[in-house]
Amino acid sequence: MTGSNVYLGGFMGTGKTATGRELARLAGRPFLDLDELIERRLAMPIPRIFSERGEGYFRDAEARLVAEVAELKGLVVALGGGALLDEGSRSRLKATGCLVVLRAGPETIRERIGEGAGRPLLEKGDLEGILASRRRAYDDGDLAVDTEGLPPTAVAGRIMELLGLEGALRPGCPLPLEPGRSAFVGRGILKGWRELPGAPQARPFIVSDEITGPLYEERIGDRIGEFRLPRGEAAKRLDRIEALYRAFDGAGLDRSGVVLALGGGTVGDAAGFAAATWMRGIDVIQCPTTLLAQLDSSLGGKVGVNLDQGKNLVGAFHQPRLVVADVELLRSLSARDYRQGLAEAVKYGVGEEGELMGEIEESAEALVSRDGESLVRLVRRCGAIKLAVVDEDERERTGARARLNLGHTVGHALEAASAYQGWSHGDAVAAGMVVVAVLSRRLGLCDDAFVERLVRLLVRLGLPVRPDRPWSELLPHLRRDKKFEGGRPRLVLPRRGRPSAIEEIALSELEAAYEEVLSWNEREFFTSSTGRI
Repeated sequence: MTGSNVYLGGFMGTGKTATGRELARLAGRPFLDLDELIERRLAMPIPRIFSERGEGYFRDAEARLVAEVAELKGLVVALGGGALLDEGSRSRLKATGCLVVLRAGPETIRERIGEGAGRPLLEKGDLEGILASRRRAYDDGDLAVDTEGLPPTAVAGRIMELLGLEGALRPGCPLPLEPGRSAFVGRGILKGWRELPGAPQARPFIVSDEITGPLYEERIGDRIGEFRLPRGEAAKRLDRIEALYRAFDGAGLDRSGVVLALGGGTVGDAAGFAAATWMRGIDVIQCPTTLLAQLDSSLGGKVGVNLDQGKNLVGAFHQPRLVVADVELLRSLSARDYRQGLAEAVKYGVGEEGELMGEIEESAEALVSRDGESLVRLVRRCGAIKLAVVDEDERERTGARARLNLGHTVGHALEAASAYQGWSHGDAVAAGMVVVAVLSRRLGLCDDAFVERLVRLLVRLGLPVRPDRPWSELLPHLRRDKKFEGGRPRLVLPRRGRPSAIEEIALSELEAAYEEVLSWNEREFFTSSTGRI
């Protein structure tokens, strides 16, 4: 049950929400209430959704949200009373966790919900009939627990016992990424963020996304306000920033205030940009919740938003006052989101420190399984490398910081060509690294063995190693890249045994390397000269 979700289903009044919150507390897991999420997403209470849009509309929205939440891991989720009526949702829930159905008799349910105010399905008063119609769906759970006469604490304890769930993790010691830095990594350290050196006394304004916020805002504590961005690249749009400014104004956020970014890289970028430009700049705290953000994007102070013409074309340099990287938050990530950070970790090993690449190879299985101590070491090591490079070239004036763009020129073009839908950032960077590694091999900067080693490691980590789009689709986006000068891209090229080099390359040479990788057979990632995986 370490990575599996626990879903609490059953009829209204059986105690799903109260039990879920208690179970999450005892097990040290994040908690989500599906009905609350739907109300926030649709910006109206459930009775109004039923009356204005109908039950069918609500059930469709519920099923879509079930599919989204089921991709996450290690949660406790309280389901709506009718969520299990959809057979597809039931199958998805059982495939991604344990479905616990809470039960109570009709009289107990009536006592708990009163007259049923705010319960659209009980307007006709046929509680027994509805229960009977749902019996088959409720009987399809993995485990049934009777809540008659039991408080939520007792029910939660019973579920802990039956499922063999471990108790909440005791918080570890926050470790600085570098001595004297206000950037820390550890296990379970988010709740104690106010005690860390560099933490401000002011109550923060929290910026998160519509799912990460409900998962972790409780751990932040008191705040002056909050704002939920959409998930993914949709958060990094200028209209979202304008809405965020209005929320800042409504909360009375002044120049002495602080913005706390709680989420992945898109939340950190958007919140950081808003903080950098609100009243000409206020403090920002980065509390990254993805591996990609913890070891890379939350550090270094680059913040920004996207335009239709390209990614991060509007931005600023705005160093965070504090960074809190709690690796326990990574347990809830979907497999897709988690692996994006593994790609950036490989980037540091390929481009900056060869020893790190060896360490990632040795711990690949532990990293894939999200071992806590392995993650602390990885985030700390990559974070220290990032900060050292930033110290060399904070505002990208000497060229040293450009080394961190290994794989990003092709990667950003893949993302943009897919309209930020088909390719996630880390996946695109992984494919981009392979392209530039092949280019380096063609230029004599590395050999076949180096390319093979890189591809083998990416495959072990579950990352893609080849693009899927014709060169012609990438070309317009490549030409808009900030590293494209005089018709020639300036690329970061890996070199075996040495830090990466920044070279101005003829576009035709990049195209040839791209076409070579694109032509690889889907089951044979190498040319005949390098063999097979």
